[in-house]
Amino acid sequence: MFSKGGAMVHSNYHIHSNYCDGKNSLEEMVQAAIQAGLTSIGFTGHAPLPYENDWTMKKETVRCYMDDVRTLAEKYQEEIDISLGMEIDYFISNEDISSDSKALIPELDFFIGSIHTIGKMKNGLMADVDYTPEIFETGIKDCFDGSVQAFVQRYYEALGNMALRVRPDIIGHMDIIKKNNVDNRFFDDREPWYQEAAKACLDKIKASGSIIEVNTGGMIRYGDRCLYPEQWLMESILEKEIPITLNGDSHTTAGISYAYEEVSALLKKVGFKAIMVRKNGIWAQESI
Repeated sequence: MFSKGGAMVHSNYHIHSNYCDGKNSLEEMVQAAIQAGLTSIGFTGHAPLPYENDWTMKKETVRCYMDDVRTLAEKYQEEIDISLGMEIDYFISNEDISSDSKALIPELDFFIGSIHTIGKMKNGLMADVDYTPEIFETGIKDCFDGSVQAFVQRYYEALGNMALRVRPDIIGHMDIIKKNNVDNRFFDDREPWYQEAAKACLDKIKASGSIIEVNTGGMIRYGDRCLYPEQWLMESILEKEIPITLNGDSHTTAGISYAYEEVSALLKKVGFKAIMVRKNGIWAQESI
């Protein structure tokens, strides 16, 4: 699938730290980015959720996170452009983000909109899209009467609605629902119903003006099959002239620019000429 030879991309706007489920500190991630030759980055800690979990920031640490990112942006301003962002969850069940997230958005430089949850299982816990195959299956059983097709169609419908209603700067890991779909266990994304749902979502994203990220974060953990989005989706994104950016969804310093060269080569092969980069507070195209 991949080959070498892509021009190096020097940005990453999907970076986590130990404020949420990342393994390294904010400053360690900044230093890794500088060492990797990046010139523009954005931190996107998982915004707090209105239920107990072990992967988002705690409500009481949000202010410290924001202050620390701003401090690092000033400290390293001669070496790298640092933006303050968050990854904010949109919920399929009520077609909205949390009230706390709504209050935080005006204080951010940008934000990623993502869907991580299927809904509430019968045991009262939330079913995550990208946790285990068993949780994925139980979530679909409890929330969609076991219909994988109904869930997939609803997921893409909600993702598109998120783009139109919340207007995130970046759409996060668009087809992350494939993470647990090893050997087409749950669905075949070549089937017309699947591709129709995903392409209808793209039409809404196009209308919203949001950027779609090409996300290498799954690759470092689960292999090449977890590059988001799939190549056929990339081709549709290009055809619809939707802007993209390349992100690492980095949870460790090792992931700060993981597989960037290979994925840059793939983007050029597909036909992309540029990605969106944020510098000095402005999104603009940069050639690849």
